Amino acid sequence: MKICFVHEEYPDETNFGGIATYQKIMAEYLASRGNTVYVIARSLRRDSEEIINGVHITRIFVDNYETKNGARKYRQKICNILRQMQSEEKIDIIETPDWSASTVYFEKYRKVPLVVRLHTPLKIWLKYNNNEFGVLKNQMLKWENQMLKKADVLTSCSSILKEMIISEYNISNKVINVIPNPANIVDFYYDNKIKKENSLLFVGSLEERKGVVVLAKALNLVFKERSNINIIFIGKDTVRNHKNISTKKLILDIVKKEYRDKITFLGQIANKDLNRYFNEARVAIFPSLFDNFPYVVLEAMATGIEIVGSKNSGMVDMLNNYDEIYDTGSYEDLAKKIIIQYDNSLKHPVNMKNIKRVNELYNCDLICNKMLEIYNKAIDNYNFKKTLEKVLYNITSENKINKFAREKKGVSNNVYKVITTTKETYIIKRYSHNYDFSISNALYKKYIENDINIISPINSKIITINSYNYNVFRYIKSNKINNIIDINYICKLLNCNRKIESKSLLKEKCLKYYNYLKKDNTSKKLNKEIDYVLGVFERLKDNALLNEKYLNHGDISKSNILQSKCKSYIIDFDEATVSSFLYDFAVSIIKLYTFNNRIKTKEYLYIRNYIKKCHPQYKDNDFYEMVEIYLCKILLEKFYLYRKGEINLFSKRQLKDNYKKYLKILINFEKRCDLYE
Repeated sequence: MKICFVHEEYPDETNFGGIATYQKIMAEYLASRGNTVYVIARSLRRDSEEIINGVHITRIFVDNYETKNGARKYRQKICNILRQMQSEEKIDIIETPDWSASTVYFEKYRKVPLVVRLHTPLKIWLKYNNNEFGVLKNQMLKWENQMLKKADVLTSCSSILKEMIISEYNISNKVINVIPNPANIVDFYYDNKIKKENSLLFVGSLEERKGVVVLAKALNLVFKERSNINIIFIGKDTVRNHKNISTKKLILDIVKKEYRDKITFLGQIANKDLNRYFNEARVAIFPSLFDNFPYVVLEAMATGIEIVGSKNSGMVDMLNNYDEIYDTGSYEDLAKKIIIQYDNSLKHPVNMKNIKRVNELYNCDLICNKMLEIYNKAIDNYNFKKTLEKVLYNITSENKINKFAREKKGVSNNVYKVITTTKETYIIKRYSHNYDFSISNALYKKYIENDINIISPINSKIITINSYNYNVFRYIKSNKINNIIDINYICKLLNCNRKIESKSLLKEKCLKYYNYLKKDNTSKKLNKEIDYVLGVFERLKDNALLNEKYLNHGDISKSNILQSKCKSYIIDFDEATVSSFLYDFAVSIIKLYTFNNRIKTKEYLYIRNYIKKCHPQYKDNDFYEMVEIYLCKILLEKFYLYRKGEINLFSKRQLKDNYKKYLKILINFEKRCDLYE
């Protein structure tokens, strides 16, 4: 697979946070497993290209990146690179984070699926940072909104962010796959050579969303109770707080003067150096007001340090231990949890449960393989979406699809509900067998002549793409609550004139199956059942009913009678056939009026007598024998395909339409002398 990760962050040059860590782990792991992996990221110095650990990295430099013009120029350069790669067929799929919408300019040219990885978009970030953000705020909000709506697949590393995205962006129609980030257990691990210090540790940007203001208040209580404790802050200073001043200064303003010498600010350090600090400290504190899935928590867990995390975050899933979770925003509860975890560390210096949890639940093999499954499915769905758009192109120029879903999967066809970008809704059927459109067309006309509502294809001829046949229908909403079909409606369907000058297909099919099974003696499986059905058909194979030439729907069942706004419509004509006038009578009896493998006498006699009033040429025995013929046809076909190795009668799919059911009905029906003269 050819995968392209796109975002401004990628180590080491733009190692700004968790997105950079995630993309590096994913890119290098996938490259090591034989995939072709590209990364497009930002450079702080100059444009460059290089291959590191099997990953093709293209870095883009723009002047004044933080300005509107710089941001647009950066995205335009990304667009140009992606267009070139796409034209050279270098990419099968693109993944990009929600933050900053780096691929937004490429959207109108895109011909490959886009996976958007949810980390925390600006709209949600702003809720937890009392900060104006800057001149790019409105543009970023617009770009991110566009990208989330256009994405083919959304993935999130936490359940909490998934729910926020659905609520904030009103995209409940999209499936969001929750897959955690893979951990870096190469650079982060328990090191028994490093001595523990009486220190606490905070790692992250110094901003209000990260909970540092709450932590500053809590430290006054912690230092009062445990006078021997110090704390180290690792992370860059920002002005992202309610006062728009240095957050480092704000922390020092909140902490009492007598405790300020217990605080050390190291600023941002190289990720590779963090392992030492985690191993030295006793408690790592992550008091975020909101955090999706902070990588730094996984890194801390891998070292076995005690942790205090935040309730309003993905840390609840990550840690799975409420002793390590404080009530977000409560500095009193935060202080309490810090002291508890510090005391635990004095008794048990290494938290082995967290080390085990990281290795079992967040390892690269597990997570990256899940993402590969998502990629493969996204590619398949994207390609099929394009096929469905080609199908729609035959009937409308407004063929761009906003959403599609498979409504029904059958043995011979699949049914898809498709909603276009103009809000038009269609049903598209894909057939896996040779579909005789001319017979269906002829039957449509017969039903219309007899004032029977039908749903017929919009296309005037069958649509064939990639060896599959398709029909397109207008979508009509059904009354799912009312599942009762008026028996008089069935009588009307069966009694209308459907005569046609054509070749009868029923006898030809049945004799094909019959003759093959009579000669085939290669298997002893089902011989008794097959011999029984062959014996019944032996008596019926010269019946004059088999030579009649009438159009039949072939599958009159509850699922093929759609009820909408007090009207009934006959649908799904793909089993239409030319056979006896009584064929659909037999079909409807078996499909609609059997119970406990027996035909319902009352309904059978009612429909039979109704038809006889207009068609007195048929005797009671004709109705009886037509039911037998239809049951033989079903069973002979199933046995024929089974013996030829084309179906497995005992597969999950075939058991939904189990041959044993039809065999029992036939055996029971043979004994019903009350249904014929």
